[in-house]
Amino acid sequence: MKSDFQLGAWRVQPQLNSLVCDRRTVHLEPKMMGVLLCLAQRSGDVVPKEQLVQEVWRDTFVTDDVLIRCVSALRKAFSDNAETPTVIETIPKRGYRLLIPAVPIARATLSETRSVPDFVDSIAVLPFENSGSDPEMEYLSDGFAESLINSLSRLQDLRVVPRTTTFQYKRKCMNPTQVGRELAARLVLAGYVAQRGNRLVVGAELIDTVRESQLWGQTYDRGTEEIFAIQEEIAGKIPQYLQLPLCDAAKRQITKRSTESREAYHLYLKAMHFAHKHSPEGFRKGLDYCRRAIEVDPVYAAAYAGLSYLYSLFGTFGVIPALEAFPRAKAAALKALEVDDGLSEAHAVLGFVHLVHDWELENAESEFSRAIELGPHMPGGHYAYSHLWLAKGNYTEAIREAAHAVDLDPLSLPNNYHLGAVYHFARDYGATIAQLRKTSELDSSFVVAHARLAIVYAEKGMFREAMAEAERARSVSEEPWGRIILGKVHAVLGNRAEARQILDEVKLSSTSPNLSHAMYCAMMHAWLGEHDQAFEWLDKAYAEREPTLIYLSRFPDFESLHGDPQFGVLLRRIGLAS
Repeated sequence: MKSDFQLGAWRVQPQLNSLVCDRRTVHLEPKMMGVLLCLAQRSGDVVPKEQLVQEVWRDTFVTDDVLIRCVSALRKAFSDNAETPTVIETIPKRGYRLLIPAVPIARATLSETRSVPDFVDSIAVLPFENSGSDPEMEYLSDGFAESLINSLSRLQDLRVVPRTTTFQYKRKCMNPTQVGRELAARLVLAGYVAQRGNRLVVGAELIDTVRESQLWGQTYDRGTEEIFAIQEEIAGKIPQYLQLPLCDAAKRQITKRSTESREAYHLYLKAMHFAHKHSPEGFRKGLDYCRRAIEVDPVYAAAYAGLSYLYSLFGTFGVIPALEAFPRAKAAALKALEVDDGLSEAHAVLGFVHLVHDWELENAESEFSRAIELGPHMPGGHYAYSHLWLAKGNYTEAIREAAHAVDLDPLSLPNNYHLGAVYHFARDYGATIAQLRKTSELDSSFVVAHARLAIVYAEKGMFREAMAEAERARSVSEEPWGRIILGKVHAVLGNRAEARQILDEVKLSSTSPNLSHAMYCAMMHAWLGEHDQAFEWLDKAYAEREPTLIYLSRFPDFESLHGDPQFGVLLRRIGLAS
């Protein structure tokens, strides 16, 4: 009996060595599953001890004590009681009997149900469970799933739900079929990972969300050196169940190894594990692990791509000076593409650097187009392209690309926030407020959503709401963001003394060589009607090559400066039309 079957409320998954009941999964040792299968094949009958030992421990001598401990562990898994059994009964001096009938579960092939267009050729890879005893190994289970997502995303004809969205379900006890339907994914891949000494145990199952059936399941118990081979085997199973016609090049893409070094790979997984925490400390740890991965494997393209991504974040959020961060991001992206030109994410980061730091719009467009060509179902390229259209002032296209990124990754905070920001630049205040509220509902601690809402409310004359959002922004983050936004709101409201006090505080934190807050100082002076001081701080932002300068002519904050000749001069210096 190799297929799934039902024992009362329990679903038994032999190929995964697991039991599932009420959204709870219990993993069994292979010999425990072997004993259960022997009992299930003769459900209701007494199975002699000698027969169980012979079938489960073939060619191995074991004592009765081994079988007794195995049955005891099985009872514990089922929460059964030896004295008043409901699952496994002990027959003294004879053997054991399974008290519940084993009911087979029908399995379907995808070809039987390909008439459902919304679900066809789509998959969600859920975060794999860390089933080992060491919580520090969570980076491995997370990274294993993310590696599968990245491999499958290389297929042009397969929609893969992004990591940002699927990992929202981490540690949530939800039925995989339900998750797949929520995400409009035809298939769901779920599993677990455990490292036990020099052994790696991986379980995976592929679920058809339409027929609510398991298409495939497998447990791997191999040496840790075979981690790449296990991933390749799992990734290779997906296309055949979707009946995707793959050319040889496509087959090579999904089994392509980014490194042959297990040490470098583990360092990279740790880098991404910390980077995804989206905190300054997490970004710094991610940067450190990426560097260490590159030291081990100097031609590790994915690690260079991770390094470029993290440096671009540092430059965008002013963690380190833009003049330091973006050239490093560019160098790392170029190195990644030198090794592997097929990395969509590296093209997206390189294009972003061309846009916000080099101010080279044509080069940026070329890289964004290449990113989308390589990963049409990956949100990063569309998100980046939206920034380009925004800089050009084409709000229709900027909104379209931003909305496409949200459609591809609906639970991504940056994507949802960016769509709200584009609506704001387009002066569609109703859509802005609705989108930013939606973003805040995804995560109430996402400070930038509160910050922009505060400004929008202030611009609309909704002063009470503006102050409330500014206070929320200040309360959820220790970063200067909150104070800056509160100062801008005070400036709009005409509270000049309060705005000036905050402005003076912000100026103290924006001194050479890190002028990351220069744009905010310029905005506040513009709000206060102090144009000369606003241009003074815009010049400082220009010297720093502050990344948001590329949107200078689009900012609502600087509309009062548009008639000043200095504004046109500054636009031409950046390379934008006057």
